[in-house]
Amino acid sequence: MTEVSIALFVWGLSSDAITNIASALAQGFYKARISKIYVLYLNGEPEENISFPKGVEFVHLGVHRARQAPLPIANFLKTVKPTFLISLAFLNIPAILGWILSAQNSTKLVISQQNTLVYKAQVEHKGDLIMQMQLWMARHLYSKATGLVTTTQPLLKELTQDVGVSIPPARTAVIPNLVDHERIAQQSKAESMHPWLQHKEKPVILSVARLAKQKNFPLLLHAFAELRKRHDVRLVIIGEGQERETLERLVHILGLDEEVSLPGASENPWSSMARADVFVLPSEEEAFGLVLVEAMICGLPVVATDAIAGGPKTILGNSEYGLLVPNHDFGALVDAIDKVLWSSELRDRLIAAGKQRCQAFSSENIAQQWLSFLKQL
Repeated sequence: MTEVSIALFVWGLSSDAITNIASALAQGFYKARISKIYVLYLNGEPEENISFPKGVEFVHLGVHRARQAPLPIANFLKTVKPTFLISLAFLNIPAILGWILSAQNSTKLVISQQNTLVYKAQVEHKGDLIMQMQLWMARHLYSKATGLVTTTQPLLKELTQDVGVSIPPARTAVIPNLVDHERIAQQSKAESMHPWLQHKEKPVILSVARLAKQKNFPLLLHAFAELRKRHDVRLVIIGEGQERETLERLVHILGLDEEVSLPGASENPWSSMARADVFVLPSEEEAFGLVLVEAMICGLPVVATDAIAGGPKTILGNSEYGLLVPNHDFGALVDAIDKVLWSSELRDRLIAAGKQRCQAFSSENIAQQWLSFLKQL
């Protein structure tokens, strides 16, 4: 596939999870000698800490909202005619509309689903008319794409059975997300910006995620409150989002103001991962859980809930590579964190297993899975 050109469509170029996925995927394609790689985006400018390979051509679409993107996408496709257009996260519908508007057959469109539409519409954004419209549009538009990729098998099952996307199995694939191992390992060597990790006086539990309902941080806070009855430990939750006020209120109600820190978002959470004692992802829904892989790269043992959409289970298996506990199970989460903190034998096993497991999500491995799927289309 040396003559292939690929365009990746992303929301923006800030240092968020999707941009990091796009940069790692571009790295994998570049190493596979893809002749030309484009990155289409709506917002921001390429930041210094985003590691796209040399030669990538960045194309700002000239608009800043997804609903305005179809026409610029169509114009790009008519002019450049890449072999493939791949949309990443929340942009599948504008990508499909732009591809249809281009009315040309030289480009194949592959949409990548990174979240559960049903959960978003019925739980996290219940009553939101736009989310209901997305469900309806996905049902009628997703099948028009050349190919559909999801990060887990449960997510693909949701789209084809619950949402009602009618698409032949040969045009679908389950491909996990990927990470740039070298970049994360390098960034993890920097000094953590958090004082509890600069001069660690007590064990530190760490989580990194958006402060959103989906991540179910109240479960972690209640579990931490129970752990505090047993041990003198601290909790740091790195991230920002709409649930901040709710979580801060709960921290105060539980009497944890001195032992829980919500420092906000970080451009380099990996330096904190490298110095914490256990990483916990308590999500109710998780279509992948890239931070689990990132924590493994940093040598941090992980604990996660068996979330809706199956992301953590895809990564951790049945607790082979980190401890997987039932979704919403307060007691199991407390016990799992307790075991990882105080069993040196378990910690060593999980750290070694995690280091091995994270190699499966390298940019080279996942890019090859993508290329194999693209080739069959």
